[in-house]
Amino acid sequence: MKRFDLGETFLARWVRALFRDRLTEPGRCVFWLFLLATAIGMTSFVVHVYLVWCALLGLSATSIVAARLARVRLDARAELPERVTCGAEVVIPVTVHNPTSRRAVDIELRPHQLPPTMGCRPSTVRFQEVAPDQTLKGSFGLSFQRRGHYVLPGLRQDCLFPWGLWRDSLVLERPAALLVYPHFIPLASLDIPVGRRYQPGGIALTSYLGDSTEFLSTREFREGDSIRSIHWKSWARLGKPIVKEFQEEYFCRIALLLDTFMVEAGQERDTFEAAVSLAASVADSLSRDEYVIDIFAAGPELYHFQAGRSLAYLQNVMDILACIEPSEDPPFEKIEPVLLEFLENITTTVVVLLDWDERRERMLRVIRERGSAVKAVLVREDPPKQDPAEEGLIWLRPEQVRAGVENL
Repeated sequence: MKRFDLGETFLARWVRALFRDRLTEPGRCVFWLFLLATAIGMTSFVVHVYLVWCALLGLSATSIVAARLARVRLDARAELPERVTCGAEVVIPVTVHNPTSRRAVDIELRPHQLPPTMGCRPSTVRFQEVAPDQTLKGSFGLSFQRRGHYVLPGLRQDCLFPWGLWRDSLVLERPAALLVYPHFIPLASLDIPVGRRYQPGGIALTSYLGDSTEFLSTREFREGDSIRSIHWKSWARLGKPIVKEFQEEYFCRIALLLDTFMVEAGQERDTFEAAVSLAASVADSLSRDEYVIDIFAAGPELYHFQAGRSLAYLQNVMDILACIEPSEDPPFEKIEPVLLEFLENITTTVVVLLDWDERRERMLRVIRERGSAVKAVLVREDPPKQDPAEEGLIWLRPEQVRAGVENL
């Protein structure tokens, strides 16, 4: 027999919307008093009960009609940041302007359809009056409990006129995208096996591929030297052509590989979030040193980003980590061809794993065979069957990552 679920009925949804969105706290009290008066009136013939019932009905009807008549569409904007960190609380400035010739009274503004992973305090911004062509400012605080990419549709404008019992609402659509970065604690030190490989492609692209030239000295002009290398001040001082001499510089290129494969993604979400947080800590540590970073991750989509050797590129890496989701299908077939294509120029691969099995062991073995040093970290609640030290793994529990890892 099919089960009847009250929670899915239209009436249940309407009642939830009525209490959550339309009725204020005093309005809910009036609603319950109205129901009580109705129940008593159905079993009694006391005239005073009917008078109370009529008064409550008139009060409610007047509130609904008056709020609709007093409604004025305002122009409101919430200045949301483009990027925030999970766990942060941010003050959001709100600007409201009345472009009409009517006066707006008893106005409340609040975020419309705020995701359950965000909190708002105070829940509304209140304006007693907004005169024609007047601009006012306010603010509310947003807190972020989970990383991800969000699109907030805009603000909701409520008119509480005349007695603050009923909200007459308008949605002021102004969609804004927001990235919530994973929360991470910076590493005090990161010990990785490092070698140096020449990055082909010449001198240019300093922050893109990691190659650059450093000024070494000056010398006399020789046949074949570029005119662009002439040091004009030295030529003027010495009376003969002098050129600048450079020393080519190249840097270590580090690959950061994030494992996203979970057999049932919903069951161990905390473990996955801890792995993402650790990857963010590693990326932050690498960005503060002279490293070129490549990040590889395969969830429902394949991510590969080649970062430079400056803090500016950390933002791009964090953008990826904000959006990555666990994969219930093994992503190794997807990620290995892309990874192997770039391995000949990668000196070290830092791998953050969620489990340890034959497929992952084979992937690390292939990376080592291609000449790249490997530093592997396993984030898992239970210890692996093999001894992590024998496999060259560092085993961390999710709670250790959340508490902060000083040295890795």
